[in-house]
Amino acid sequence: MFCLIPKFIAIGFFVCWLPMLTLAQEQENDLAFAMQRGSIQEISKYLDDRVEISFDNNKRDFSRNQAEIVLRDFFKNQPSEGFELQQKGQTSTSLSYLIGTYRSSRGDFRVLIRHKKRDEHSFLIYSMDFIRH
Repeated sequence: MFCLIPKFIAIGFFVCWLPMLTLAQEQENDLAFAMQRGSIQEISKYLDDRVEISFDNNKRDFSRNQAEIVLRDFFKNQPSEGFELQQKGQTSTSLSYLIGTYRSSRGDFRVLIRHKKRDEHSFLIYSMDFIRH
């Protein structure tokens, strides 16, 4: 009987954490889909109060509202022809990243999106780097 208790605890832990992991992954997939469509309305849901945006290593810090304007201009000038998510990872328990290629009629960009955990179910983007291929 006592040897079954650790198994039940392990199973309970796994069952409790699985939905949270799935939710975060679902949001990352939603973000990748928003990038594919060039949808600032969808992307803006994930922006932190301050966002560092870099175009070809020219970095600037923006408020959330300014970041929306900058990204809206980018998507207007570089209409989306697709976004391919190539890698997801974590640098710590609260910091993660996405790497992908944004394709437009005017060229391709390597995109690095860094985000931090807001709570157990969501994240906020604090940095976006666009590097022309």
